[in-house]
Amino acid sequence: MSGYVYVIGALQVIGGFLLLIGRFVPFALTILGAIIFNILVFHTLMAPEGFPPALVVTALEIFLLWRYRDAFAGLLRP
Repeated sequence: MSGYVYVIGALQVIGGFLLLIGRFVPFALTILGAIIFNILVFHTLMAPEGFPPALVVTALEIFLLWRYRDAFAGLLRP
């Protein structure tokens, strides 16, 4: 077994902790965005029974991205 599961688990805990304390929220959203995208694609293509919770988590991520859109504005400007 590789250590991949431990790395992903640590990133999830770090991202969640940063969201809970309200510090470095854009950084936490960036970390969790990649993980949530993988969860959504996995449940869309391989395990559709978990799609509704994945959709809820994705919607919450999009809401927070919208809420903190000013922090990401520099990434979207030409």
